[in-house]
Amino acid sequence: MKLLKRFIALTLSCFMLTGCTLTERLGSPDSSQTDNVIRNENLANYFGLTYYSGENINPVSVKTDMNRVLVDALYEGMIYLDDNFKPQPMLCENWEGDGTTFRFYIKQGVTFWSGEPLTANDVVYTLKTAQRDTQSLYNTRMADIDSIYADNEYTVVVTLKAPNVNLPSLMDIPIFRANTEDLTFSDGTGAYKPVQENGTWYLTPYENWHGGKVSEFDKISLVNTTRSDAVQHSFETGDISLMRTERIGTDSVTVSGSVDIYKLPTTDMHFLGFANNIEPFSIPAVRQAISLAIDRNGICSTQLQSFAEPAVLPVNPQPEGQNTALDRAAAIQTLAASGIVDNNGDGILEYQSAYGYLASLTTSILVNSENPFKVAAANQIAASLTAIGIKTSVEEVTFEEYQNRVSTGNFQMYYGEIRMTPDFDLRSLIMTGGALNYGRYSNAQTDQLVINARTSELEDAKTQLYNYLLAEMPIIPIAFAKDQAIVRSNLIKGFSPSPNWIFHGVGGWRKN
Repeated sequence: MKLLKRFIALTLSCFMLTGCTLTERLGSPDSSQTDNVIRNENLANYFGLTYYSGENINPVSVKTDMNRVLVDALYEGMIYLDDNFKPQPMLCENWEGDGTTFRFYIKQGVTFWSGEPLTANDVVYTLKTAQRDTQSLYNTRMADIDSIYADNEYTVVVTLKAPNVNLPSLMDIPIFRANTEDLTFSDGTGAYKPVQENGTWYLTPYENWHGGKVSEFDKISLVNTTRSDAVQHSFETGDISLMRTERIGTDSVTVSGSVDIYKLPTTDMHFLGFANNIEPFSIPAVRQAISLAIDRNGICSTQLQSFAEPAVLPVNPQPEGQNTALDRAAAIQTLAASGIVDNNGDGILEYQSAYGYLASLTTSILVNSENPFKVAAANQIAASLTAIGIKTSVEEVTFEEYQNRVSTGNFQMYYGEIRMTPDFDLRSLIMTGGALNYGRYSNAQTDQLVINARTSELEDAKTQLYNYLLAEMPIIPIAFAKDQAIVRSNLIKGFSPSPNWIFHGVGGWRKN
């Protein structure tokens, strides 16, 4: 049933993550599904990762998240993203572009585990594979790419159908050697390489890694795991030493025992969506007031258990100076300035309907009942809105009903979640006719400002867009979720994962 739910969610909205996310669900332990690992090493020297052997390990085509951390150990992108989602050089020394044509200069002297040199042709082959594979995690990033080609041995040229000055942020796609996707492990450049001995796969440091010498953990065991619900149990028994998962999902993961937990920023935004084409949500003042009345800081620290950062704008991190604090007085003043007040003393605000009569400002928030964190957040928001005179209830419905109602526009407000691309592309979410614009919001100025921000490198273009979004509030961002990297306690010193790359800084890892 969960697989069906994930399929429905992805089919309806690509990255619209309202009930399930890209992270595999970890449920009740089932030790029978995990190979029993016999460890001869001292526990302090043991390092194990989960490995689902039912698919070839190709970094752009793996279908199960059980292999995602393993991919991070083996492969690298042209760039990696820092904690602010800014691109930093990895296999690419530098790049340049005008928003439509980009040139990426590949680092020379890098070799694959096979000893073959990394060239522009390998990068082009990888990117085109992601472009062809509609099931690839990276496929949506390629939607605007018109052409990809090698200009010379170490230069990759990417041209776009529509300008995007932030294209480099999308290029942390892990690279593999051309024509090796049919191998059990596609040829990679990472700090670790796969080795098979007596029919068993494990990882050892790649002796010619361009990042230098990996001086610790000379062996990483691969724990052959056939079910995602066995991963947590394998971690708790010590067979698996490191895993990444979400904390505030439908089936959230908490691990018992002695562990170190690292919070990772994500592009996963929680937000309120509106039926923008009907009253009262066609009134910008109503949307502004609702935003002002939300206690984002409280929601993040309680309902979302500190695994989220408050947000008023759909970008992570928030631009400097943005205020995410509750301001109930400003919310009431904003409504009053538009003539929305309690005229009859019943505690509920009224607004002047387009049909000429006073209508009570009552509404509801649609939420997926299967995610307790979202339900709790929706109820907190409903209480806050009711307190300022917007009588609000919460509709808790099954995942299937939620998806159906959101996709058909059968709601007043809905609690949504979307895994955005690292360039924080808003076109599908708020532009006229956007595939994820379920609230039917339409505003020509908003459309133009979104395009301007993608076209111009000037900060002024982004500032104009953000200021207009604060005034319009076509959707109301609430928070950006944080994933968790969980490591066996006292295993690694110097562990410094980046948002999309757990093995960032692996050359500096030391045993505790």
